[in-house]
Amino acid sequence: MSSHFQNRLVGVIVLVALGVIFLPDILDGKKDHQAEQFAEIPLRPEVELVELPDPDFDTVDLSESEQVFEPAVDELGELVQAIEEKENQDKEASAQQENKPAEKSQVAKVKPEAKTGSAYTLQLGSFKSADNVNGLVKQLRKKGFTAYTLPQNPVDGQLTKVFVGPNVSKAKLQKLRQDIEKLTKLTGRIVAYSPTDS
Repeated sequence: MSSHFQNRLVGVIVLVALGVIFLPDILDGKKDHQAEQFAEIPLRPEVELVELPDPDFDTVDLSESEQVFEPAVDELGELVQAIEEKENQDKEASAQQENKPAEKSQVAKVKPEAKTGSAYTLQLGSFKSADNVNGLVKQLRKKGFTAYTLPQNPVDGQLTKVFVGPNVSKAKLQKLRQDIEKLTKLTGRIVAYSPTDS
C-alpha cells in the first residue's frame, strides 16, 4: 500500500512542477516583441555656392594716409592743453579755498536735514504676523486709503508698522482716523511723517 501511495504522491508532485513551469507561459499569451526603430540622421544638404560680385573699391595710397592723420594729432594736442588748463584752474581754486579756513568750517557745519513735522501720517499699529499686515493693507487699499508698511516687506516674527497717509493736514487725518476706526476697529495715532524712515 505504501508503494501505491508513493506513486500517487510522485504523480502529484510531477503535475504541480509541470504546472509551475508551463502555466505562466500559457496564461501570458503571445508576447509582442517590438523592434527598436532607429531614426537616421539626415545627410548634410548640398548648398549651392554663390559667388559675390567683385567690389568696386578705390584703393587708397598709403602716402596720403599721413596727411589724413595730421589734423587728428593737432586736435589731440589741443585737447591735452585744455585738460592741463582745467587742472591748473582746479588747483588754483583749491588753493584759494585753503586760504579761507573760516568759510570752509561754515560749509562743513551745514548738513541737509529732512523736515519733520511738515506732514503727518496715521499709525494703526505694529504686528508680528505678515499675513495680518498684508490683509489689513489690502483691506485699507480696497476702501481707497493710502496704506503702507515699515519695513516695506513684512516678515513673520518681526514687528511691522502699518500706516495710512501721509497728509499735510492733521485735521484731514483725524477725519480719516474715524472712518478707519469704523472699518478696522483700530484707533491709531497721528505721528509726524519722516520720508527717510525705512
